[in-house]
Formats: sequence, C-alpha cells, structure tokens
Amino acid sequence: MQIDFNGGRFVAGQGEFNYQAVLDDFPKANIIRIITFNISRNQRQDALLDALKNAKATDVQFITNIPSRMKEYFDSDAGRNMRNSARQNIQAYVTKLNPENFDSAFISYFNPHNHAKVVGTENIVYIGSANFSNESADNIESGVLIEDKEFIQRLYSEFFDMVKDDSLSYYDEFFSAFRLFIMALNAKFQHHYRKMLSDLYTDYERTKMVVADSVLLDLSDLDDLYRDLDELSSVPWAADDTYDEENENYNTALEEMKARFEEIDIDWLKETISEDGTLYRLVSYDYDSVADDIWEEKYSADAFSEELVNQYMEKVVQDAAEIYSSLHDAFQEEADEFLTQIEKILAALQFALKFTDRWKADKINPEIDNT
Repeated sequence: MQIDFNGGRFVAGQGEFNYQAVLDDFPKANIIRIITFNISRNQRQDALLDALKNAKATDVQFITNIPSRMKEYFDSDAGRNMRNSARQNIQAYVTKLNPENFDSAFISYFNPHNHAKVVGTENIVYIGSANFSNESADNIESGVLIEDKEFIQRLYSEFFDMVKDDSLSYYDEFFSAFRLFIMALNAKFQHHYRKMLSDLYTDYERTKMVVADSVLLDLSDLDDLYRDLDELSSVPWAADDTYDEENENYNTALEEMKARFEEIDIDWLKETISEDGTLYRLVSYDYDSVADDIWEEKYSADAFSEELVNQYMEKVVQDAAEIYSSLHDAFQEEADEFLTQIEKILAALQFALKFTDRWKADKINPEIDNT
C-alpha cells in the first residue's frame, strides 16, 4: 500500500521492506543513517547488512538496541539464564556490527533505550515501525518515506545526533575517534601523494623522481595540503587521548607510534608550500602576468615600431622563461627531501593504521557487554 502526500508517501505492507526505496538509494548515497530496535541475529546471509557493505557512502552511522540486554541481572536461575542469553546476543551484535566488516566509513552505536526506527540517506528517509532486520519483511509494517532534503538534514542533526550522543560507541570513544582520524588523514595524504606524482613530479628515465617541466598543481592544492599538515601535527595529542592506565603494553606501542610522527618535519613542509616557499613560488608562477610586468618595466618604452615590438617580445618570452627556470631549479634542490617527507607521512599513517588494527579488539567499548 502507498498513500502519497506532499514531500513523501505513506507505505505499508507485508512480504517486502517498507524502506526498499531507501535501500535502492544506498549505491549512490554519500550519507546513510539507521536507527533500529534490533537486527537479524542468527541469519548468516544478511541481505540488509550486505546492502550496507556494498554501499560506497563515506559516512554511515548505525544505532541499534540489543533487546535481550537488561539493565541488571538477578542472581537466580532465571537471572543467570537471562545473563547468558544477553551475553550471546551481545556477542552476536558486536560481531555483526564490527566496523571492519564494512568497506564504507561505518560507525556503529548501541543504545539500550532505543525503540525508534529510521532508515535514510541524504536523499530519502523512512520513519516507521519496521526494524532494520530481515524479519521485518515478514511482518505487517507501516511508515512514511520522505524526500524533503531540508527535513532530512534537520532530522539527522537534531534527532539522530541526540540519540547518538546518548549511545555507546562500538570502540572506546577516544580510540574510535583516533582511529577514524587516522583513516581520514591516510585517505587525504594518499590523494596528495597521487596528485604530486601526476602533477608535480615525473619519473625521469625511470631512475628517479624529478620536478616535471610543466607543473600542474595549483594554489588550492597547496592550501588543502597546508590544512591537512595542520591536522597531521595534532596526531600525537590525539593519540595521547587514548592512553590506557591499565595497559602498559598498549602505552608502549602508543609511544612507538607517536615517535613516527614526531620524526616528520611538518614545519619545513609548511614553509615550502607557504607564500615565500620554493614550491609556492613555482606553483603560483603566472606566465601572462610575469610577461606583462616584464614588458611594462623593461621594453614597452623603447618599442617604437612593429619590428621592435616583435624583437622585444622575444626578449619578454626569454626573460619570463628564465624566471620560471630559476623557480623550477630552486624547488628542484628541495624536491627530493619534500617527496621523502611526504612518503614518511604515508609510512607513519600506515604504521598508525596497523597500530589501531592491532589494538582494536582490546578497545571494544567494555560498557556494551554488561553481563
């Protein structure tokens, strides 16, 4: 059944997902938000979670209750049975909603008070009775599909985020934030590195990287790099937030990881791409503007005839080329070190990713399992 209204439609039925239109939008969505009372616990083939795994969204946030998780468990036969049941259910949920199972930037939360059901992207959202579980297709469920993007944005910022702030994160909060921070930085610097190899350096005779004759980077690329270097400089402080008072092995590994970032000369990199830096001056070189200045300052007053104009214009071209060549040579003297520092950043970020992978099992939020 479907009943349309302005900005959306009421949907109800049995034998299919009420929010199928949202699932159909997953492949092209950038944002996915899900709140559910439960998920399918026992099914090996989970069509709904598979849809999330195949999504290419860069921001996926998932909140679920764990229905059998009780606030407290009494010391009786019934209480012990409830505790064992809850422990099994909690383990199933933690296993199925492990962020490592998903290709997208997936974050899961657990809220023992939640009974709301919301499934949406930035384009369309379902609000209704159906859980994000395969069993919901077997029930008579109803809800509304809304495609009002302004409403959707407010729903996420005002309601979803409120529930999220009251929820338990999958990993320890600070560890989770640090892990996502490192993942984001790694993606950014991988992009910068690829951009440099294609638009700044060239593989000269397949022996070494040198500065290309024509540099295709622009100042916006340097601005982006500068901002990301600022973020990179805060990695040691973000790492300190994950310090574990009860795990010295973790803390030792943490210090080793931090040392990798402290070896990077971030200040020198920022100087090189700042206004007086060699790479900034090379990238900001504007042939037309330089040629106009040379003409006005050196030759225009003496160009009394068309022949002299042509003669002086050749000198303008030569002078402008010499200025570019001097800027090119100035950065070339630092180019090896610049690329080495960028590669040290990538190596440090890879080391940090392995660090978070190594310790993530120890950093699952202990408050989730209260049995």
